[in-house]
Amino acid sequence: MCIRIQALLLLTGLTIAAHAEEVALLAPPPVKARSFFARGNWEGMAGGAVMFSPLGAVGGRPEVNYAMAVGQAGYMLTEVRGPGLLRGNFEAVGEVFGGSIYQGRGSYVTGLTLWGRYNFVPQDWRVTPYAQLGLGIGMADKDKNVFGSLFGFNIDAALGARYFVRPQLALHAEYRFQHISNANTAPHNLGINAHGPMVGVAWLF
Repeated sequence: MCIRIQALLLLTGLTIAAHAEEVALLAPPPVKARSFFARGNWEGMAGGAVMFSPLGAVGGRPEVNYAMAVGQAGYMLTEVRGPGLLRGNFEAVGEVFGGSIYQGRGSYVTGLTLWGRYNFVPQDWRVTPYAQLGLGIGMADKDKNVFGSLFGFNIDAALGARYFVRPQLALHAEYRFQHISNANTAPHNLGINAHGPMVGVAWLF
């Protein structure tokens, strides 16, 4: 009887161990930050954003809402350094965006932005948050009483995060602010203060 109980316990233990090993093999691997965020590596991202304005001090600004496609190329400037949750690196990101105004006077908005990004890369996290600031140039067929000219400039800020679904493939989600104006190079410079979410897919290499 004792031998049977021991054999049953042994069989149960082997079954549990085999199942645990199978689950471990099926589970996605953790993010290896040094591989993806090391200095000299690249990141490509394609996504889309929906922007709403005005934001903050309205000051007579009309409602201008627009949707745009976004493409980015990022270059890792530094190695991953720092303690705990502050562990991370710096990345330079070039962005091209363009889309249509779906509410308000105007038809399109397009431009280029250069972002400075800090990636928070805690050890073996699948989620990597980031914060970034950007400056750029653009062209927008907006209400000339608001924008003042066809060509202008943009100032941007955003908070976001990546979620790695595969070792080099990540989903992006961020919330951004975008100011567009002509920097007083034209008679009218009321400008656009917009905010909204962006989602995308990124490949790191």
